[in-house]
Parts: sequence; C-alpha cells; structure tokens
Amino acid sequence: FSPGNKELEPLRYSKVAAVTSVPRRKAEDCIQGTTSLLSHCLGKGENVALPLKDVGLLLIEGTKVQMKFYHHFLEKLSGKENLEKVIFKVPRLLDVMVSPVVPVASLTFSGRVILFPEFIMERVPKAPPR
Repeated sequence: FSPGNKELEPLRYSKVAAVTSVPRRKAEDCIQGTTSLLSHCLGKGENVALPLKDVGLLLIEGTKVQMKFYHHFLEKLSGKENLEKVIFKVPRLLDVMVSPVVPVASLTFSGRVILFPEFIMERVPKAPPR
C-alpha cells in the first residue's frame, strides 16, 4: 500500500505490448529503460519534458512540475464553444495551454530541457536581462 492507502497495481507489460503492437520483451525493455533514464536525469537535476501524444507536455524543472495541454486536446474534451467561454472567464487557463510546435525549451526558466523519449537536449537562447 502507498501513502493514501491506495493499492498500487503492477504495470502489465503484455497489455502495453498488445496496444503498441510490439513484442512483450521490447515493451518491457523500453519502459524500464525510459524510467531508468528519467530517474537518472532527475537525480542529476536535469530539466525533463515528457510529451504525451495528442495531450500535451509534462514539464519537470527542478522541484516544479507542470502540465501543459494542447489546445486541440482541451477543445476535444470540452467542445470549442465551451473552451472559448472558459478561457474568457478564466484567462489563466492560457498558462496551461501550449502549441505542439513550440520549442519545448522555451517553456522552461533555464531554456534547457531533455526531451523524452528521444533523450535530446534542447536549448533556446534566453534574451539578455534588461
């Protein structure tokens, strides 16, 4: 049991393999390799971005973790008209939205991020302070 008394379920590699149409062993190796690399990067204090296909980006920078959602994903969830109404009423919602074509490093304070799962270091030069 975990701290909130919720039972943890083991990851079913065979289900992941079936959904992704890859052999079970390959699915297991990819998942374990990615989690190991993610753990290593976080342990070294690296900024990490995990793109979630058609959903958005999970950004981890230092101790700050934030989710940025693609506009089309939120539109799909709520409908175009509802999303526009909500954005008008809650303009802060724009802070959690991101375009799929924006350079991920530009979303970080440092301008540096490791983009998973490819493990690519992305840098965007920051403007000099005024």
